[in-house]
Amino acid sequence: MKFNGSLILLLFVTGAYAQQPAIADYEKQISYYRYYKQDSAVYLANKALNQARAGGDSAGVAFILVQQGMIDDNQGEFEQARKKYQQALDLFTAYQIPDGRASARIRLGVVELRNGRYDKAGEYFYAALEDAEKYGNAFRKMEAYYSISWAYLDQHKYQPALQYLKQAERLIDSVPFSGTTLNIYNHMGVIYRETGKLSQARNYLEKALPLSNKPEYQGLNITIVNNLATVYARTGHKQQAVQLQLDALERSRRIGNYLRELQCLSGLAKTYGKDEPKKAILYLDQAVKLARDKGNYRQEIRFLKNITPIYLEQGDYRNAYAAKEREHELADSFLYKSMSENMNALQAEYELTKSRARVNELSLANNKRKLELEKSTITRNVTIAGAALMLVIMGLLYNQYQLKQKSNKAISRKNEALQKLLEEKEWLLREVHHRVKNNLHTIMSLLEAQSAYLKDDALMALRISQHRVYAMSLMHQKLYQVANVTAIDMAVYLPELLTYLRDSFDLKGHVRFDSQIDHISLDISQAIPIALILNEAITNSIKYAFPDGASGEIRIRMIRTEGGKIMLEVADNGIGLPAHWESLQQDSLGLRLIRGLSDDINARLQISSGPGTSIRLEFDKTDFTKITNTESEKSIYTAG
Repeated sequence: MKFNGSLILLLFVTGAYAQQPAIADYEKQISYYRYYKQDSAVYLANKALNQARAGGDSAGVAFILVQQGMIDDNQGEFEQARKKYQQALDLFTAYQIPDGRASARIRLGVVELRNGRYDKAGEYFYAALEDAEKYGNAFRKMEAYYSISWAYLDQHKYQPALQYLKQAERLIDSVPFSGTTLNIYNHMGVIYRETGKLSQARNYLEKALPLSNKPEYQGLNITIVNNLATVYARTGHKQQAVQLQLDALERSRRIGNYLRELQCLSGLAKTYGKDEPKKAILYLDQAVKLARDKGNYRQEIRFLKNITPIYLEQGDYRNAYAAKEREHELADSFLYKSMSENMNALQAEYELTKSRARVNELSLANNKRKLELEKSTITRNVTIAGAALMLVIMGLLYNQYQLKQKSNKAISRKNEALQKLLEEKEWLLREVHHRVKNNLHTIMSLLEAQSAYLKDDALMALRISQHRVYAMSLMHQKLYQVANVTAIDMAVYLPELLTYLRDSFDLKGHVRFDSQIDHISLDISQAIPIALILNEAITNSIKYAFPDGASGEIRIRMIRTEGGKIMLEVADNGIGLPAHWESLQQDSLGLRLIRGLSDDINARLQISSGPGTSIRLEFDKTDFTKITNTESEKSIYTAG
């Protein structure tokens, strides 16, 4: 193992004076070498940990465990990092160290975020923010705000992400400079880039770039360079972008940070994009293989989704099919893993219940023996008349006991039969959703293949049909991945549908989406029409509201009103509907579909124009498990 001269000199001086460096000094050295020389960082962390344990410094042990966890995190060893962060959190909590406790919670949240568990990540981040506010720690408060913003950004929720990030930015001048400041500037650039404000994005990223040119910030520097390159590419400076990303890719490989390497490979693929699809495939293929080798299947799924449409555009249906099949295989493996865990939990619960039943059975048997002994004693001591009377009473009791036992057995058999039927029904529904999803994906693939032979209006009609099929396919996919197979949370489903629509139309930032979706669980009989209405409304806005590539915004809201109804609104700030548009409604398939689906869920539909176009409908959340016979109540699907 090799170390640079400054590290050797430092160790020599500390040894010469027979004194140990403070744990805080070790933390600074570890942070410096974390990206620059990982082997040096590991050596220093182990040395500091041994020193803290030898000196009985529990707080020091906790702080160094956090540093070791960050080293593991950088190498993609998330589970090892989680264990070290949890040990540190336990020590910080036991010794009442608020700053350390907030730090450990933030790091645990980051691990959950990297694995896509946003709810759990949010719990850690908000707990850290509460600690920081309670004890007046400005730095941890800034770090917590940034982390909460990160969680929203990773879900493409740009409005709340920007809100929390601005709160973090306001604290920058009140705390010492750190990597968190660079992260804030970097994420500001990403948010403004993704919302089409490229000038503001460039300002933040170019501001962060020179500040990150230090050995301890090498990983952040690579991320900032890659994000800045994508801004350059979108503003027409493709060659400059490619050169920056190739340099960042080489440096990420040199320091052995595979997460940054994945960022660079993805960035290069986006930069080449449709102009040079073969190069885009080259880098995406490398990203897929690297994610697979590292066991990061969440990232592998992401890159498989990106590479499939490029294969299809190139007419390479064999590789497109293989990529989509691998994506489905990974997604299904996560589902079956979750099922297996649930089955194990149910098995354990069953064994516990059986054990308790056995104890009760033995207790009843023991009580029964005691009762028989008492009855025998009484029988010997009573008169013949009393014995006869007792025999009659015992006969009646025994007869009643037998009747009760038969009744209990009959009830038990019925309960078991009903439970079995319920379980079979649930598994059948889950299998139906899974098969329907796969069949709809097959239809989408066939439509995609057919689109290669169409152009102009026919091609657009086929694309719109694909969007409708995808909306239903995504619904069934979400249903078989959750415990409740008959209802779906629209706050989970609709953002993914919006992301698909935005990517499929290749808006290039000139049309932005602004969404506000409450956590509303709908029965599939209402969720499917809502998804199709939303698909039609957004498709119409994209096609007609912004002619000649004009910029604009489409707002999507789904909330509960004060009257208890559910309101869905899709509005744009485009050119609006043509004059006398009411007379054209019969010729518009999209409007007829929206009206028909609105009637299906008994919704009140309102369409208005000027300025822009607004489609708004209100409806009651309805239980569609029963089919009514009235003409006013209609349903697409029925449960049961």
